[in-house]
Amino acid sequence: MPTPKTQPLEIDAHLQARLGVLAKKQGASLADFAESVLRSYADEAERAISEQAEDEARWQRYLETGVSVPFETVRAKLRGFAAEAARKADPQ
Repeated sequence: MPTPKTQPLEIDAHLQARLGVLAKKQGASLADFAESVLRSYADEAERAISEQAEDEARWQRYLETGVSVPFETVRAKLRGFAAEAARKADPQ
């Protein structure tokens, strides 16, 4: 059950009009559309923060150990992914 909306969010008139047009094109109310946009943005921002923390942890691990994955290993793995994707895209 969604939490009741109790706090209004002030949006400037120009942005509100733009959001209103987009909401209408998607068949949603302005409030529902704006909430969906904000939720998506928050999800993306949280993901970016999490990835940044993971990258930093990996960098620190590299600095401590000096262990890394050779470029050729990474390239071979990426080529394998590309070949697999091509096979899936071409269902003969």
